[in-house]
Amino acid sequence: MAAWNEQRDYWLRSLYPETNNRTIAKVMGCSYSAIKNRAQTLGLKKSPAYLERERPGCFRPGQTSWNKGVSYQPGGRVAENQFRPGHKPQTTVPVGTETVDKDGYLKRKVRDDAPPGMSRKNWKFVHVMKWEEYHGRPVPLKHIVRLKDGDKQNFSPDNLVLVSMAENAILNKFFAMENPPEGSFDVLHNLARIKLAANKRKRELTC
Repeated sequence: MAAWNEQRDYWLRSLYPETNNRTIAKVMGCSYSAIKNRAQTLGLKKSPAYLERERPGCFRPGQTSWNKGVSYQPGGRVAENQFRPGHKPQTTVPVGTETVDKDGYLKRKVRDDAPPGMSRKNWKFVHVMKWEEYHGRPVPLKHIVRLKDGDKQNFSPDNLVLVSMAENAILNKFFAMENPPEGSFDVLHNLARIKLAANKRKRELTC
């Protein structure tokens, strides 16, 4: 194609706002990409009327996609290397397997049928299982099980305590200690309860 010059830029400026790029390319004897790139360099834009009328890039009523009814057929050895229904990855471990998470808590695989993308539901924390075993019931909603002495391997009944999520938030925010004194958890737990009760009363008085 001829090099861009002042005359050709004038033609492009005149045609671009109201004319399809492919038509401009035929008129000026150059490629579609050349028109698009030069227009971008010159800062040219399609007019609002053109965009409203032509809606470039949008499907029109009754327009059929070029790939309608075409089935994708991958080549090479893709088909023989695809996962089959029911296939399990090499990292799958049997039910009963125990592992320690990044925070140091022991968890156990209790099932193998969680929905896709929800594999975490196949696992359960051992300290939670122990609390439920000792008390004969599941952990209530909006509650968690904490370890009083902070030892994540101590599952004795007197070391597992049920706290509400609200209490746990206060414990974590105000009373978190790296090495709490022995037997201090009950005191801190009671302080968290008092703070929650005080906050509730304050809200009642301001209503």
